[in-house]
Order: sequence, then C-alpha cells, then structure tokens
Amino acid sequence: FIILFFILRPFTALIRYGALKVMKMFRHPFDERPAMAASDHLLNEIIMPSVFNTFKDGEFRELARFKKLPVAEHDRIFNELEVSGVCLASFYLRLIKPCDLEDYHFWQDTEYQLPKQLQKTLMGYGVSSSNAKLMKQLIDMRRKEYEEIAEKVWDASENQKPDFRDMPPDLKHFAALIQATAVGTTDHIRRGKIQAGDPLIKLMVDWLIALKRKVEKFVKHL
Repeated sequence: FIILFFILRPFTALIRYGALKVMKMFRHPFDERPAMAASDHLLNEIIMPSVFNTFKDGEFRELARFKKLPVAEHDRIFNELEVSGVCLASFYLRLIKPCDLEDYHFWQDTEYQLPKQLQKTLMGYGVSSSNAKLMKQLIDMRRKEYEEIAEKVWDASENQKPDFRDMPPDLKHFAALIQATAVGTTDHIRRGKIQAGDPLIKLMVDWLIALKRKVEKFVKHL
C-alpha cells in the first residue's frame, strides 16, 4: 500500500490541481473555498516539500551545526523554516499585481488563508490546537519582524549597492524582504548569535529565491 501511495501520488496531485483550476475559474465572489484550496496547495505541495528538503540538506545541517544541537533544537529550527516559507509566500502574494481585479482579490484571499491552513495542517498531523495556534501567531510575529528588517535592508542597499538603486520599486521591495527573511531566520536559528557574513544567510537567500520561483510559477499558471 505504501508503494502504491507513492506511485499514485503524482496523479492524485495532478487531479487536485485540475480541480483547483476549475474552482478558481468558476468561483463565487463570496466563496472562500477556492482560496482555501489554493493556500492548501501552496502549503502542502510547494512550501512544505521545500522546507523539508532544506531541513534534510547536508550543507544546511552543517552550517546550522546540527551535530552540536539536541533534537529539540532540530525541531525548533524546522519550525523556523516553516514560518519563513509561509512568510515568503505571503510576501509574494501581497506584492503581486495581476491585471485582473478578481485575480488580485483571489490571491489576497489566498494569502490571508495561508497561516490558517498551516494551523489546520498541523492539527491534522496530531499537533494540539493550542500549539498549532501558537505557530499561526509566530507567523504573524515573524512577518512583522521581517518587514521591519526589510526597511533597514532597503535603506542600507540604497546607500551601498548601485545595482539595487537601479531596480524597479516592486523588485527592490521583494529583494529587501528576501534578504530580511534570510537574516532573521538565520538569527533565530543561531538564537541571536549571528555574525556578519554568516554563510547560512546566503544559503537561506538562495533557498528563498528558489521557493519564490516555485510560488510564482504556481500563481502564473493557475
């Protein structure tokens, strides 16, 4: 049965994706279900696989000094990656500007549903409702924190990086958010003992850029 599950999973995922396209196409303005389904797809088919792959990556574990950390710290680091992945998707969905006004509202609704969807997913895995709620609250807290760091990144980059100054404003905003999320995530992984030039920051930036491309592809093709 396990082997059959992995054989059929790509086909079931394709069927769910097709159903999602139909739901989005024929959605009613006051029906939340298509946005909920889109947030579920983003979370479970794009964000969480990316988080898990990064968490298992040998280079990431070496830079995060996993061998020196207890298992409880591993779990905490995984949670930080989860939160960063959701924040990245949230930032992207907030900043996109589709030509179609209905599309714009759909993706804003999807962004709104993301933290709620993570809460539901965690409870589905057996996490208590109180702990799942704490994760949702952590996302809200980190998102605000990374937005504040992004403002400082923007100011510093304007003064020090000519290439940054030549970027369009929207691209500047998102570049600053990615850098801020990478710095903030690294700082939390290090428990505040981050240092200038920490190589983990670059790895986090590369991961977030790759995740952004996957989210962007999903949004453009749905």
